[in-house]
Amino acid sequence: MPNTYYFFLFIFLITTALFSQSRFNAGASFNIGFPSSALANLSETGIGGSAIGEFAFSEKISATLSASYQSFPGKGEGFAVQGKVIDFSVNDIPVLAGVRYYFSPEFFGTFEAGAHFLRVTADIYEVYSEEKVSTDYEAKFGGGIGAGYRFRLAEPSVLEISGNYQLVQENYNSFSIRLGILILLDII
Repeated sequence: MPNTYYFFLFIFLITTALFSQSRFNAGASFNIGFPSSALANLSETGIGGSAIGEFAFSEKISATLSASYQSFPGKGEGFAVQGKVIDFSVNDIPVLAGVRYYFSPEFFGTFEAGAHFLRVTADIYEVYSEEKVSTDYEAKFGGGIGAGYRFRLAEPSVLEISGNYQLVQENYNSFSIRLGILILLDII
């Protein structure tokens, strides 16, 4: 039992030291996704959103964690098969950890890696009925590289615009533009 006590005391002291020496930011963004590679053959430009957390170790380096939802509508108006019209869409839920390097207080570069959970959905329409068929979400490894710019809105918040190219397993690649607001929690 005493070893457990010392372990938790050690974790508490390290966590307190890290959080007192750095800052934590949290926010959300609106995303526009442009498919490329194999994804461009299936779908068109999509929209989505992200929840973003950032932990700054210093003025130049921070770690990020983001969870997003991106919906890409199917390419074209759908197609007809045996009297049914079928429309496809692709949904992507990327959960990514990353590192940011700030070249200046406003301009940064980023590298992210993690899992993309992809699902293809088919909406099947007949004259008198509508049916929806979906695949299960399938996890695919992905990573991305990008850059962004921050603009200070008020003392505790920043407006952030960034572009990121995501390389996803089996060529489900895309380029996304994010426009979001981050709250600087250490200032509040």
